[in-house]
Amino acid sequence: MANKLLNTINIPKQLFGILSDLKTQKKFISNNISPLLHQFETINDGSLTEKDFQKINKYYGLAVPAILGEAFCMLRGFDMNELERLTSTSQGVVTGLFDDFFDDGNISEQEVKSMLEEPRLYKWKNTGEKLIISFYIKSLDNTVNPEQVKEGAMNVFNAQKKSLEQENSAISQSRIWEITQQKGGESVLFYRYGFKHSLKDGEEEALFQLGSLMQLENDIFDIYKDYQSQIYTLPILIHNVEELKKFYTKQKDLFVELSYKMDYPKENVKLFLDRIMPIINRAYVCFKQYKKLERSNKNIFDASKFSRKQLICDMEKSINFLRTVLCQINSKY
Repeated sequence: MANKLLNTINIPKQLFGILSDLKTQKKFISNNISPLLHQFETINDGSLTEKDFQKINKYYGLAVPAILGEAFCMLRGFDMNELERLTSTSQGVVTGLFDDFFDDGNISEQEVKSMLEEPRLYKWKNTGEKLIISFYIKSLDNTVNPEQVKEGAMNVFNAQKKSLEQENSAISQSRIWEITQQKGGESVLFYRYGFKHSLKDGEEEALFQLGSLMQLENDIFDIYKDYQSQIYTLPILIHNVEELKKFYTKQKDLFVELSYKMDYPKENVKLFLDRIMPIINRAYVCFKQYKKLERSNKNIFDASKFSRKQLICDMEKSINFLRTVLCQINSKY
């Protein structure tokens, strides 16, 4: 009861903090990133779509610094500086576009390796590659840890290569989870390397687990898209919503446990979790929606039996926002 009361009291402060940081990042994008993107729109040869620019402005370029980046800063106890914000935003731009370019087969494995190792020497073939390289170089030029960022980018790429195994219907659930962990874990560590402070004891393990959890959550929301693309993920192969929910909760609890083992003041860890958990708890809104679908299909959750409208969990709906708030109130960490 005391935990719920405290969470209820903290909700307005948490929401205000998130909205304030999103506003700050939107202003940064408008002043520093949008003019550069406009140049690429002007010379676009068709390799960049409107969806690509939306991903930069509304998702990766926005959320990576404003959510994850600010959470890293809460953990260390001091604010993000302008160079860190530029680095983090640039990393978001790169990862937001890179996945699609690699998945679409527009670039070979050797080309990606060359691009990441020697970006200034790489001969781009289209506007999309030029944009990725430009912001990748920007992330390296503005961080105090360029070699670590470069190593992190290579780790993300290697994890992305492994995800090609998920196109094989015979892949095991245990292998899928290994790949899910690698994709998510290496991505969060890549973003963390853009900040100037060194990792503390236990931080790498906690952030890797956070990335694993966030990738799993992403797969939970992307069931329809992944099913249509014939990508095999745990949410597609686990046909019982309660089983999937229990697995997700187990991973969430492990993340919280590892977070409190980090060598940071406990009050900083609590602030860090206050920023992260509202994002993590969104999955429970999805579970509620999927549970209804499961009941309508003889208690079997099978993505092939449901429409896009049924499987898409729209978090912009007011009812889903309220459900997320309720999940946050009931959270224990």
